[in-house]
Amino acid sequence: MNANAIHHSCWVHSNPLTQRFDRLSSTHTSDVAVVGGGITGLSTALELLHRGFSVAVYEAAIIGGGTTGGSTGHLDAHPEIGCGELLSKLGETASRAYVQLRQAAIAAIEHRAANYCDFTRVPGYYYSEHADDASSLRDECEAAAQLGLPVEWCDKPPLRFATVGFRIDSMARMDSMAYLRRLTDLVVEAGGKIFEKSIARVSLEEETRELSVGDGTAHFDHLVLAAHCNKSDSMLLDIETPAYQSYALLAEVTNPPEDGLFWDNSDPYFYTRRWGSASPNKIIVGGCDHRTGDGDTKQAQADLEEYVRQRFDVRSIESRWSAELFEPTDGLPMIGKVPGKKNAWIATGLSGVGLTWGTAAGWLIADQIFRGSSTLQDALSPSRLSVSAITGAVTEMAAPVKGMAQRILPAKKIDPVTLRPGEGAVGDVDGVHTAICRDKSGVLHRCDPVCTHMGGTVSWNEAEQTWDCPVHGGRFTNCGKRLYGPPEQDLQSPKTGKQ
Repeated sequence: MNANAIHHSCWVHSNPLTQRFDRLSSTHTSDVAVVGGGITGLSTALELLHRGFSVAVYEAAIIGGGTTGGSTGHLDAHPEIGCGELLSKLGETASRAYVQLRQAAIAAIEHRAANYCDFTRVPGYYYSEHADDASSLRDECEAAAQLGLPVEWCDKPPLRFATVGFRIDSMARMDSMAYLRRLTDLVVEAGGKIFEKSIARVSLEEETRELSVGDGTAHFDHLVLAAHCNKSDSMLLDIETPAYQSYALLAEVTNPPEDGLFWDNSDPYFYTRRWGSASPNKIIVGGCDHRTGDGDTKQAQADLEEYVRQRFDVRSIESRWSAELFEPTDGLPMIGKVPGKKNAWIATGLSGVGLTWGTAAGWLIADQIFRGSSTLQDALSPSRLSVSAITGAVTEMAAPVKGMAQRILPAKKIDPVTLRPGEGAVGDVDGVHTAICRDKSGVLHRCDPVCTHMGGTVSWNEAEQTWDCPVHGGRFTNCGKRLYGPPEQDLQSPKTGKQ
């Protein structure tokens, strides 16, 4: 794995990340501080710069090492919760505006990408492998048309294993890492300042004007939390945006689909696209989502590979990875002012479509800071709380409760000798509650298993070789170094016992 990334996506695998910007080591003052250097943070920074603000972006690791670098590069405007469900939640006028935001985001990415990012307009296909689903898919197709999406019913979508579905024109694919590099250049050209390896220690007052960042201090009038996860102190946002892992792989096949985006109606769904214009026989396939820290990661990876091999003639699997996403319990992203704060904004809960929603969040947050309002401000407000959200939140609390309970339940005894390279577990090691793993080179690592964010118990992610917390999605290296998510500190060493 690239040491600067939380994943080993095909983009990072083929073009390793390098640090380009300095770590903050002194005091820096700007009108706006943006925490997070992925597509959301950089898009927001660019929009604010164009509105005349001075902006500093603070990235905890390396640009491209977070969620955007693990993206599969799909750009579509179909609502994650479905067109019919969106209409029932927001009504036709607001639902059309919702879809138009993502269509506009695709157009903005196309304009910014120019000829740098293999941006290609392609149709998207929403399909089922089962003929019995024709009626429900027709209803969804009609709802999509009602929202203004350019759709057409397909009795046989252009996939050998697809039975029924519909096409959505003018969607797109791109090289998401190349686009992130392009976006970085645009921010710098517009006068923005970027700092890498500069984690922000976020502690919010009602009106916060400075934060400790890296080895220095950031001063600002406005703060934007664009780290994908919830970096605020809002427990409500933690509950409403649980963390998930989604898996992907890059395969070379002899029978690739036509150039398009394909996703099915299973739950969780599978999605497929060509990797790039110059390699038509290479495809990216994703799926097998599960709660972070609460699933069999190796099995999920194996299930995805089996799905691909059953449907394509596979020559080779060239890359495997997973990325973390935060799924809003009511199906709508959280974009706007942090609850209870005067000058802090956040974008989180962007599901698996953060490329488009991260781009749109740039407009929405910049508009709220610049003129005090934005499109769909109330519908997407992080302060909203609906009955459906409460119901979903109760269901989603099972994994966090389990993660907290591990601290007090009897721990199973673990003999370190039995751990094979790549294996890890949490339990009683020499009388001490320990997170222990043997890395792939055979070296043992021991950590305190208690997450430094809010005290959940981490679990071993064998696929990614990380310690993951099921409570709020914090992730750590095999030796306990903080990688991603709400935690700002590394895992501690075991408190007592043999080391």
